[in-house]
Order: sequence, then C-alpha cells, then structure tokens
Amino acid sequence: MVRGRRVGGAAARAALALVAWLSVASAQEPPPQPASHADWPLARGRVELGGLLGGGVNIDSQPEPVTLLSVFLRAGYVFLQQEALVPGSLEIVAEPGYLAVFEGKTANVGSLAALFKYNIRTGTRLVPFVEGGGGVSYASQRIPQQPGGTNFNFVLEAGVGLHYLLGDQAGLTAEWRYHHFSNGGIEPPNPSLNSSLFLIGFSIFR
Repeated sequence: MVRGRRVGGAAARAALALVAWLSVASAQEPPPQPASHADWPLARGRVELGGLLGGGVNIDSQPEPVTLLSVFLRAGYVFLQQEALVPGSLEIVAEPGYLAVFEGKTANVGSLAALFKYNIRTGTRLVPFVEGGGGVSYASQRIPQQPGGTNFNFVLEAGVGLHYLLGDQAGLTAEWRYHHFSNGGIEPPNPSLNSSLFLIGFSIFR
C-alpha cells in the first residue's frame, strides 16, 4: 500500500511537472499568426505612390466633340483589409491632376480629388480595383465653353482598373474612368462636361 502511494505520488509529481513545462513552453512560443497576407503589396498599412497618363472624349451632348488629355499623380494609404465576400483592401487616395480640355480654346485645368479605392486580392499578379470620389478644379477657360460654364468646377470620378504586379513593391496600371465637371449650381444653368478617360500608369508600394 505504501509503495503504491509512493508510485502514485511520483506519477502525480511527474504529471504536474509536465503540465508546468508545457505551460512555460507555450508561453515562450509566439502565438500563431492569422493569415494576414502581409506580403501582398496592397495589404493594410501599405502606401501606394504613382501616376496615370491618358485621355479621352466627352460622352454627353456637347455642340462639338471635346477631347481631353490628363495626368494624375496619386498617393494612397491602405487602411482596411478584409477576407469576407470579396477579399481585398480599401485604400484612400489623394490625387492631384492636370487636364488639357480641347473645346474651341484649350483649357488648362488643375484639379485635386480624394478617392476611395477597393483592391481585389486574387492570389495572382493581377489585382482588379474599383474606385470613386470627387474634388475641385480650376481652369484657364470656362468649362464647358457655353453659357453657365465656369472656371471653378467640382469634379466627380468613378473607374475600374487593373494592377499587374511586378513584384511586392511595384506594378503597372490600366484604368477606365468616368470624369465629370460641373459648377454645382454656382452659375445657372450649370452645364456639365462628362468624359470617358483611358489611363495607363505605374505605382510603387511601400
């Protein structure tokens, strides 16, 4: 009986020692990390710096066809990443731009817009995205060049595009964008200029 108690006590002490050792070992090991896709160039916390170049034509009923050339710079910050429904990340983009609007006299336009951009993670080098937002602009000529057109205008934009990743720090971009100028009722009858732009560009991700 005494020997059995000794064996039982030794087993209990061994079990306690094993539990204590496992507890210490598990405390020293880092907890498993969820799949965050941190190596994805457009993961949460990444910054996008780049530019887009292109042009297009008006898609509304102006008296004469209007042609546009455009250059946009962009600085974006990815502030949200999620895996439900359509996995991807949400980015806010500041985009200063220059547009040349050829409608009778050429209008040189400076603009500044803020866009929200959703990047879709596909697990490949191809990253589709959608974006939209608005801002303000000022032109050397009235836009559009008809009664009610103004030098100062509000800008609305929406587009779809595709990044082709060259690695985890750079990518090529192609985008189609709807672009809208109007004065928001500052000067009636508030005519607008609506255009279809095709853009190509390059971005780096940091």
